[in-house]
Amino acid sequence: MQIKVMEDADVPTDLTGGEYAISCVDIFVNKDLSERTKRELIVHAVIENYCPSWGHDKVEELTGLIQDGFDQLGL
Repeated sequence: MQIKVMEDADVPTDLTGGEYAISCVDIFVNKDLSERTKRELIVHAVIENYCPSWGHDKVEELTGLIQDGFDQLGL
C-alpha cells in the first residue's frame, strides 16, 4: 500500500473535519479467464483491499454473496 499525505488549504473542515482521502487500487486479472471468474476476482480484490482486517473466510463469504446476486440477474 502506498500512502501519500499532502496539505491543502481548500479542504473544508465543516464538511469533512479537515481531511479527505482518495483510495486507489489497481487490480490485474488474467485476460484468458471467463468473464464470470474475472468479475468474481475483481469483487474479491476490492473487498480484500477495503476490509484488510477481515479474515479470508469472511472475504470469500461476501464475494460469494455478491456473485450470487450477479448470477440471479444473469450478469
